Amino acid sequence: MTAGFIRTSTMIFRHSTIRAKEENASAQLGDVTVQIDRSGLHPSVAVTGRVTVDSTPRFRSVLIGVLRENPRVLVIDLSRVSHLDTSGFAALLELLNCAREHSIRLRLVGINGQPGKLAQVAQLDQIFSALGSEVVFS
Repeated sequence: MTAGFIRTSTMIFRHSTIRAKEENASAQLGDVTVQIDRSGLHPSVAVTGRVTVDSTPRFRSVLIGVLRENPRVLVIDLSRVSHLDTSGFAALLELLNCAREHSIRLRLVGINGQPGKLAQVAQLDQIFSALGSEVVFS
């Protein structure tokens, strides 16, 4: 099952749409807003709202688009995410796999509230740590 998951994430990484490399960009994706800031040493993505089954495909596409730029580190701030369902959680794991395959380190920061509880129950910090990335709870 793991090999299939890795093949799927690689396929999505290769076929995702290439986004313009603007210094700062913002996208409203249904219940979630994603802001990309490329002005610092590493790009950062601030996510606001509810990451649900309806918004996850576009959410995943935007994040994979940032990964395609091949940064050494990608910081994803989830401090303003009020709800994360299992599809959003799966998208983060898929993103982790894509990042690992391309030697990119992910930093998930600011996880709290309901998303933080889900991440703690699922031991997301241990999964990320085992694959060379990190999760920071607030």
